[in-house]
Amino acid sequence: MSKQLQHDQISFYDETLKKHIEGSYRTDGKTVYVSSVVYGITSAPRGDLGTFPDQNGVDLLAEKLLRQLAHDVSKSGKGADAH
Repeated sequence: MSKQLQHDQISFYDETLKKHIEGSYRTDGKTVYVSSVVYGITSAPRGDLGTFPDQNGVDLLAEKLLRQLAHDVSKSGKGADAH
């Protein structure tokens, strides 16, 4: 029996970048996978940035990962489509 992956949308305003950031994430219970058409993809172990035993914690980790992606892209000036 395979594990079902949860898939949720992320949407928030980043005050530092002055941009609305959107993406999605899924988790297999061990790792959180974040993706954005604009900013790319990344992942981290579920407890990588602290212990997140509940859904709110997973949501916060996904938002933090997407925020890091957006800031990295902003610093480099490259989007997900850049080579």
